[in-house]
Amino acid sequence: MSVHHWGAESDRVAGHEIFQNIATGNAHVGVQAGKVDGNLSVDTGVSAGPGDIAGDLDRLRAALRLARQRGEIDAATLADSEHELGVTRDALSAPDPDAPGRAIRALRKLKGLVGEIAGFGAPVAAIMSTVERLAS
Repeated sequence: MSVHHWGAESDRVAGHEIFQNIATGNAHVGVQAGKVDGNLSVDTGVSAGPGDIAGDLDRLRAALRLARQRGEIDAATLADSEHELGVTRDALSAPDPDAPGRAIRALRKLKGLVGEIAGFGAPVAAIMSTVERLAS
């Protein structure tokens, strides 16, 4: 396992420094910290409520674009991922009863595209969970 920290201004999203933890062999890392002084809170980067799913999708899109700039994903994966994010957004804004199902199918495709890339599986899963809660 290796951990990379990028501190350049271009590597910051919404004022947060980006850390990447690359775990291999089906390893899952919840929280990794070297030293913590004071209080600690963990932000998954995904909201719990329906009001900010669009914001979650925007943050995920920005992170994917940054991953492309770094060469962590190829152009085709970025294009396909952005397509599925668009399908998700369109479905969630549609008033018909199948809309949540379309959004979940698009998110499953997105998870298939980027779920194994460090830092993307958990946010996609969290958004899926929020959409599933809204559908039920």
